[in-house]
Amino acid sequence: MTIQIKEKPAVLVERYISLRNERKQFDEKAAAMRKANYDDEMVELENGLLDILNKTGSESIRSKSGTVSKKLFSSVTTADGAEFRRHVIGAEAWDLADWRPNKTAIEELIENGDQLPPGVNRTTTWKIHVLKAKE
Repeated sequence: MTIQIKEKPAVLVERYISLRNERKQFDEKAAAMRKANYDDEMVELENGLLDILNKTGSESIRSKSGTVSKKLFSSVTTADGAEFRRHVIGAEAWDLADWRPNKTAIEELIENGDQLPPGVNRTTTWKIHVLKAKE
């Protein structure tokens, strides 16, 4: 689709908002359909297969259709940020933490006219942001 620049901005904004709303509705319907038609049953099958593996004491089972095996997943989150930082700094256990620039703090530096800290990259890109008018 080619946008005609001769169109008034109000018409383009209205079309953009309409498309954005339709896309959101589509995504919500697709997510609900996926959950109902695939995700729920797949979770049941995963739980059933895991139960079979656990009851038989097996790490994997091969069948004509394929192989199922157990895999351990883990999640690590911060329960108390201050306590964790104290531990890392006090024990000098730097490998326990991922250090990355804080975007908000970097943006504040730039807004104040300061230089980027060494070893930090910052890129900017102009995009549009469309807000729907209040009804």
